[in-house]
Amino acid sequence: MKNSGFRKLSGVLALMSSVFGTGSALAQTSKPAAYPTAPIRFIVPFAAGSGNDIVSRRIGQLLSESLRQSVVIENRDGAGGMIGITQVTKSAPDGYTIGMGSPSTLAMAPYMMKEPPYDPVRDLAPITLIAATPFVMVVHPRTAANTLAEYITYAKANRGKLNYSSAGKGTTHHLAVEMFNSLAGTDFSHVPYKGAAPATVAVVSGEIDMIFGPILSTVPLLQSKQLKALAISSAQRSTVLPDVPTIAESGYPGYQSVNWYGIVAPRGTPPAIVDVLNREIVRIIGTPDIRNQLLKEGARLYGNTAKEFADFIVSESANAKKVIKQLSLVME
Repeated sequence: MKNSGFRKLSGVLALMSSVFGTGSALAQTSKPAAYPTAPIRFIVPFAAGSGNDIVSRRIGQLLSESLRQSVVIENRDGAGGMIGITQVTKSAPDGYTIGMGSPSTLAMAPYMMKEPPYDPVRDLAPITLIAATPFVMVVHPRTAANTLAEYITYAKANRGKLNYSSAGKGTTHHLAVEMFNSLAGTDFSHVPYKGAAPATVAVVSGEIDMIFGPILSTVPLLQSKQLKALAISSAQRSTVLPDVPTIAESGYPGYQSVNWYGIVAPRGTPPAIVDVLNREIVRIIGTPDIRNQLLKEGARLYGNTAKEFADFIVSESANAKKVIKQLSLVME
């Protein structure tokens, strides 16, 4: 599938500079005889139905079959994903707790707080990057505007009256719109929710005006005409929504934002166990069931080494700090 918009991941709104390979050789470490002997807890830091949750459940099911041990999904949403990932950092580094990370939890939210509960670079053991997906700027179907230009004209004529929802303060959705506000000269007000699912439902119900929705969970709502798409955040149009123009081509050149999903464990997790999890998850990403479904829903798949993912998080974190400082988005 050709999708050059993801060849250079933007991570934090086109400010990411690292580009890495997707087929690196994996460590050929033998599976430890004693691992796993108990269920593995897979913490998802956002609500059920979110993009993170959808990907996690697919990976978890196949990982359970591969390791011949239960993988239990545990949704621990709140605080922009910080609650769930904090729980990962505080868990025993024994391979029986893993978590689904994203730009929100691994590169942004910790730097929007004066006293963050963890350091994403210092306190976690990266396993692998799974996929990257764009956002879709969507509104309620009754909204009169049918293009981004029309909607921006309407927003500027109604300053202070329009809002947008997000999965929480410090999330990728939050920063994506604030960067757009800065670029377009709009003033959409932020209304945070506990996860992308309830934030999107708020737009469907008409309670909220707009959201930059994750493509995985937004496409079904577009197909059922419960939402209307105005633009997509990637550099190139999505093959899933080929008729939806990018924000860049709609009058804001250079704008680009993608979300990504990656699995982490507590710092100190034995390298041999990280190797097992990396090898199995990378293999799972390449299976037809996962690959075809995620590609069908607009995702670009990856599957790199633990070291490459660790370097990626370092780069993302550094760039997030710059954006957050520029926009003065530090939270109390």
